[in-house]
Amino acid sequence: MIKKIRFTYWLLAGFFKKHPKLLISSVALGVAGSLLTPGLIRFFPKLIPTEKIAIIGRPTLAELPMEIQNQISLGLTRITPEGEAQPALATSFRIEEEGKRYIFTLKKDVRWQDGKPFVAEDVKYNFQNVTTTVLSKETVAFDLKEPFAPLPTVVSQPLFRQTKSPLFMGRLSLIGLGPMRVRQIKRNGHEITDLFIQSDERNIHYRFYPTQESAVVAFKLGEVDKVLELSSPGELAQWPNTKIEEVHHKDRYVALFYNTNDQFLVSKGFRQALTYAIPDKPSDDKRTISPISPTSWAFNPQVKPYEFNLEDAKRLLEVEKEGNPNFNPNLELTTTLPYLTTAEHIKEQWLALGIPTTVKVATFIPDSFQTLLIGQEIPPDPDQYSLWHSTQRTNLTRYNSPKIDKLLEDGRQIEDQKERTQIYQDFQRFLVEDSPAAFLFHLTTYTIERS
Repeated sequence: MIKKIRFTYWLLAGFFKKHPKLLISSVALGVAGSLLTPGLIRFFPKLIPTEKIAIIGRPTLAELPMEIQNQISLGLTRITPEGEAQPALATSFRIEEEGKRYIFTLKKDVRWQDGKPFVAEDVKYNFQNVTTTVLSKETVAFDLKEPFAPLPTVVSQPLFRQTKSPLFMGRLSLIGLGPMRVRQIKRNGHEITDLFIQSDERNIHYRFYPTQESAVVAFKLGEVDKVLELSSPGELAQWPNTKIEEVHHKDRYVALFYNTNDQFLVSKGFRQALTYAIPDKPSDDKRTISPISPTSWAFNPQVKPYEFNLEDAKRLLEVEKEGNPNFNPNLELTTTLPYLTTAEHIKEQWLALGIPTTVKVATFIPDSFQTLLIGQEIPPDPDQYSLWHSTQRTNLTRYNSPKIDKLLEDGRQIEDQKERTQIYQDFQRFLVEDSPAAFLFHLTTYTIERS
């Protein structure tokens, strides 16, 4: 043992005498490396793990979910939870010419993600009946034919530029003003299948699936680590190493829409009877009682709630029968697959009321129906002109009320928020009383994530 130690000592000593400069240089480099490494690390690319997220639906570039659009870019304004427009790319705006001209002043020193300055000429919204005028590099005006009070919320739509992709011939690259940059877009025809976005802190790969079932299979196979907005967790509730989050959307509701042109549903009393007979209305904040979000500045909490009451339903139905000896309705309740269970519960109660009812499952919203159970998004501004005004094709129920039409017309032309609040509170009160739709509950979805 001692001989081995002596041999090693003499070997090292001989090497040191023969190569002293090499040994001293190695020690010096080692000391310098240990001192400089912490400072040099920041110059190396940081490895950021990729978040693989599934989204249900195959959008085109123009149909990207608003959540993703807001990650990539900004609008002139942003919307608060109460539905009010606050400055974003604009520092301020003013209204002139009795509500027919909106002038926005832009923030200075804002740049696109490719480094180009953001100027007024870049403000390009595809509005109908609106003239956009660049007044200066930092000022843009919108001239309208008629006053339109919701305009500040409409320009919260994120702005983008499209340029030729440096990587793919004939493809366009999307440039924004937000924290996340588009790295790559994969398409099948016009539909997006994959979207890669990144920032200095995050790296996200969105994968788009045509159905909930295909997104769940992708999660099981490990293609994605998170699935957004499932209507139900299903069997994934029992899947190992899985976290489930229940998300309540105050900006969406589920309602039963009545075709008010139907020979029986034209009667307000019959619609009210059917609404009273709908079971399982939530008693907590999941319940919705009007088409305006409860977080909105215009929400009216005093509308008729139509709590489940079979006796009131029977009483109203008797009144209908007394006034019309030929009153003998048969109803078809159309819905989509996510709301089938709710539709079946409604059918049972309507049958108990003596109304023969069948349930039909559709894959899209039909042009013709008697009753329709679906989800509906709530616009950030309380303006509901497109949904309930009698002239609009998007008025699903064919509802026609001169009183409601006038309130909707006034509400989108008056600038003062106090006056608009009163208008929309009246709108909710009269609309809910007429019952062209039964407002049931806010939409709940589920986020599934690997833990």
